[in-house]
Amino acid sequence: MQNQFSTPTPEERRSILAEYGEPFDRLIREDDRRRITSISRTTAYTLEKANKFPARKLLGRNSCAWLLSDLLLWVRNPPLVEDVNNPYSRKQKETADQE
Repeated sequence: MQNQFSTPTPEERRSILAEYGEPFDRLIREDDRRRITSISRTTAYTLEKANKFPARKLLGRNSCAWLLSDLLLWVRNPPLVEDVNNPYSRKQKETADQE
């Protein structure tokens, strides 16, 4: 698991593509990105701003895409998620704030 997304090296790109049976790297548009990552557009953009998701490649004024190898690497190593919907940690924070 990781906190920040780091751009893979060419060797990492080749190995992840070979592992998933993809012969070459290609650009992935929004519909396929959603299918591969299973996260919404808003969540992807929020994670991208926090440098926890691969950056988009701008193709023009109104279009963008992601490299398949970047998305597959992100799926394999998603960012760390801490204390999401954990009622015990929220309660501890609330009591600490009140003191």
